[in-house]
Order: sequence, then C-alpha cells, then structure tokens
Amino acid sequence: MLNLFKSKNQTPLQSSVVLRVIGDRASGKTTYMASLARWPNADPDSPVQAVTAVDEGGEELISKAQNILEQGLQLEPNKLENISEVTNCTLQISLKEKKIGSPLFNLNISSKDYTGEFFSDLLHQSQNPQLEEYLEDCLQANGIMFLVDGSSRRKDLEYANGLDKLLLALDRNDINGSKRRIALVLNKCEQSDLWVNRDKPGFLASARFPQVCRKLQAWQQMGGGEIEFFTASAFGMLGNKYPEPNVNLLNRSRGGVRAVIKNPRLWRPFGLVAPIYWLAKGSRHPELDHL
Repeated sequence: MLNLFKSKNQTPLQSSVVLRVIGDRASGKTTYMASLARWPNADPDSPVQAVTAVDEGGEELISKAQNILEQGLQLEPNKLENISEVTNCTLQISLKEKKIGSPLFNLNISSKDYTGEFFSDLLHQSQNPQLEEYLEDCLQANGIMFLVDGSSRRKDLEYANGLDKLLLALDRNDINGSKRRIALVLNKCEQSDLWVNRDKPGFLASARFPQVCRKLQAWQQMGGGEIEFFTASAFGMLGNKYPEPNVNLLNRSRGGVRAVIKNPRLWRPFGLVAPIYWLAKGSRHPELDHL
C-alpha cells in the first residue's frame, strides 16, 4: 500500500505503489515499461534524477531496451501465461526537488505487464478461469494504468466495453470495496496529430475516446475511484523548433501504429513518469506533465 515517511537525517522521502498495466495488444505496454527502465538521454531539467532496476524483472526490461529497442527492432509480443508466471518488475524513480537542501523523493514502482489477450478476453472469454486469475491479481494493485495507442480511436467502443467489464468484475470481486486510481494514458503521442495536443490530455482523450472517457467518469462519479488522463511517447521526438517523430513507421491500422526507434542516439521518451507519480501520490507533478 502507499507508504510515505521522512526521517530526521534527510534520508529520501519514499513512496511505493503496486501497478497493473493493461491495454490492447498494440498499445505498447512492454515498450513503455522498457523505455522507463532504460531512461535514455535524461533531460538535465527534468525532476527525474534516475530510474534504477530493483529486481530481475527490472533488469530484464533494461536488457530489452538495450538489446532490442536500441537496435531499431520490435519487441516480441508477451505470451499468455498463468498469472503466477508473469514477471514482476520493480523500479525506483528518484525525483529531485528544486528547493536547495531538500531530500530526494524515491518512488518505488512494482508492476506487472499483462499480455494483450487479457483485455481481449474481457470481451470474448468472460468464463475463462485464467481471466479470473488476472482479475483477482488486479485487486492487489493500488493503481491501474490503462494504456491505449492514441491512434486507435476506431476501437473506442471496444475499449469502453472491455473497461466496463473490468470495472464490474473488480467491484464484484473486491470484498473490501477498495477505491483505486485509474490513469488513462494515450501512448505513441510522437505521432504529429497527437503531439500538437500533448499538453491537453483530458481534451485529447475525450476527443479520441469519448465512450471510454464516459465510462471512467461515470465510475468516478459513482464513487468507484479516481481517474486522470495523460499523454506519453516511449520514443519521443527529434528536434525542438521543427520536431518530428523519432520512429520509423512500420504500419498503420485500425488498432493504431507499429513503429521502431529511428535514432537510438537521440532517444528521449516523453511523459512516462507523470501517470506513475499520480497513481502513487494522487496529485499531478506539474513539471513531469511537460517532460
């Protein structure tokens, strides 16, 4: 559970959050997490000082980033497994405060990256015993990151139906009635039609996925928990005055875009930490929203 403490001798403030990352097969869940673990070409003005792998799962993410993504290759899709076999990945995100003399703030994130079939099974395999395992595991999380490819707007209804079933199943399986935070993250926002509105995640989400947003807002109004909207890109942009996506596009379909990194030397992700910070703290970090 969320754990905040401060000691007398300027030891770093600590916060921990357990996450589950859900989304369609093409949403880029593993690429997102691998890019976060690698944290390449850190912006010196960013409040993020470092991202460190804490366990083997975190180290595996860094290995995927270095040996696959940085080589301009695609990650293999995750295989559908029993929930006990899904790797747990723990990272420590160290945030610096601008105030001189302030201690670091360490955000410890433990996450599981579910296979894309989990979301598909919510729609089509509701009696699957394996799906029940995944839903029960979701109950262990403080927060859920719902990752969508921002270019997959034609799947809005499908996502809304899956989300509806997820929220209903969580409610029926949770005897404690725990309130959760759900971050809707529009991923792959290096695409030009998304990039121009990256600073308006709520507007972009409601414009692209109106039915998903309505489901989440209704859930929040009924007291189910809190929602917030974010934009992100695992690969980022090239250039400042005339930015272009740092990707080579492989194909574009109803499910969104598939791409690989264009220039690994200039790889700098965008927006990866902001939703995690909110899921842990319940408040947005104003600087993280713009980096």
